[in-house]
Amino acid sequence: MQGLVFLLWFIAPLFLVANAHFGLSHRRAANAPELGVLFQGNQQFKEKMQAESPTLLTDLTENGQEPEFMFIGCSDSRVSEGTVFNANPGTLFTERNIANQFMAEDANAQSVVAYAVSELHVQHIIVMGHYGCGGVAAAIATPPEEPLDAANTAVQNWIAPIRALYQNSTREEIVSLREKNAALKVVEEPEPEEPGFRALVEENVKVSVQAIATSTVIQDAAGDGETLVQVFIHGWVYDIANGEIQNLGISVGPPGAKIPSTPFATVTSSERVLPLENTSEDHGTCLNFL
Repeated sequence: MQGLVFLLWFIAPLFLVANAHFGLSHRRAANAPELGVLFQGNQQFKEKMQAESPTLLTDLTENGQEPEFMFIGCSDSRVSEGTVFNANPGTLFTERNIANQFMAEDANAQSVVAYAVSELHVQHIIVMGHYGCGGVAAAIATPPEEPLDAANTAVQNWIAPIRALYQNSTREEIVSLREKNAALKVVEEPEPEEPGFRALVEENVKVSVQAIATSTVIQDAAGDGETLVQVFIHGWVYDIANGEIQNLGISVGPPGAKIPSTPFATVTSSERVLPLENTSEDHGTCLNFL
């Protein structure tokens, strides 16, 4: 009996502290003022849709989506595709991840592209990087010291292909940055305006464009006959400092197809972007997906 009394005496304060903490956390969650921003945004969105496109949401619900564009972009909160393109629902079929990567071993990205091409029959796949990308910056900086925790392990594994691109690229600006950093014991993340950083952002987009164009998903779709005839893959870059989107001039398409022109200006450094093979006079490439 004395043991039971002692046990109750010992755990009661712990229970009260835990309960008080839960109550405080619950009240904070219930009254979280920061969520009000999202609520107000949703209200404004509904009002805008009702005023400008009153039947759009109903049409999309009843008839399904038929987007012309697939968008592969970065998870960065500053690069929301719906916002930067001022696009309505149903415009873009989207995949976003850190540093807008497309890799053969990424089942998620593979499935999104497969569905976009085979089921939605999108006409354009857009890979868009952005200057100041944190994932690309982390690939330039010295990795965290080991042992890595779970979060750092996940991030470092994900950006490993970009780190390899940085270490092996022959592009002039990247080579210059790499040589400058070689003298440093610890390399910090570069400033957004660093030319080598911006160049690596552009080269990373090119890698994903080429990876999509030569992927099994695209090759299999091409084997179905007419499925891929009008699918073009484009590489663009977004400047978070001014909201401008520019074309990298590395678009690819089906064999023999003329690359469509784009209204977006070509980046001033486009001549230095390492070209894809067989670049056409239309600043694009016609790849034989088979």
